[in-house]
Amino acid sequence: MASKRLLKKRLHRIVEDLLDDCDYLIVHDSPNSEAADKLIDEAVDFYEVVLHEIGKAKNKADFRKIVDSITAKEDEFFDRLNQLNK
Repeated sequence: MASKRLLKKRLHRIVEDLLDDCDYLIVHDSPNSEAADKLIDEAVDFYEVVLHEIGKAKNKADFRKIVDSITAKEDEFFDRLNQLNK
């Protein structure tokens, strides 16, 4: 079972990396700046929701659900970010 601390660290790292990359696009006036801004908003909302879920998790099933959710969203966020960089 993953610890709450490790899940929070993983979630923070994912969102921080995404925010850095999106911020780069916005600062450098990419044609996709608006889409990058929306992606930031979604990532922050996801971060807040999952952080709350981590705090409420009590058993292995709860942690498994959270880990699966983080993994799926991580793939989705970075696929969308890669589309913005094209």
